[in-house]
Amino acid sequence: MNITSKTIMNYISNFFSGLWAFAGKYSILFLMFLTPIHPLLYTIYILLIFDLITGVTKALRSKEAITSKRMRDTIIKFVFYSIAVFIAFQVDITLFSAVALYLSKLVGGYIILIEFQSNIENISTITGVDLWMMIKDKVVAFFDTKLKDAAEIKDDSKDDK
Repeated sequence: MNITSKTIMNYISNFFSGLWAFAGKYSILFLMFLTPIHPLLYTIYILLIFDLITGVTKALRSKEAITSKRMRDTIIKFVFYSIAVFIAFQVDITLFSAVALYLSKLVGGYIILIEFQSNIENISTITGVDLWMMIKDKVVAFFDTKLKDAAEIKDDSKDDK
């Protein structure tokens, strides 16, 4: 039996074509499976990209070195945040329901808050404005207004009696 290089190349080509088709089909199935948590994942990924952009800008403004280790941290966070949300999703499906997604939302929400805080800190450093204090002041003022309104409504209902 004479095996030519053309036969070997055809075999390799067919193998990789089949492998790509197989991987493509199962990738689509996997992505369909993740559909309930894709808003969480998208939000995390967007915040990670913004964190990278604001982190690099902060480093440039403060004349810090931009190292490959710090850039690698973003990739590591991308992978492990995805794994954490996926694991929470699996636990949700197994223990609770694929509809409520309690644990997935809790884990994803915590990660989103961490990345949001990181972005706010970077932006505060870049602009020189303490955004945390601005946000805190706005939130406190909002709740003070709501509490005063609720107290006035309660007082008005007592006066009607």
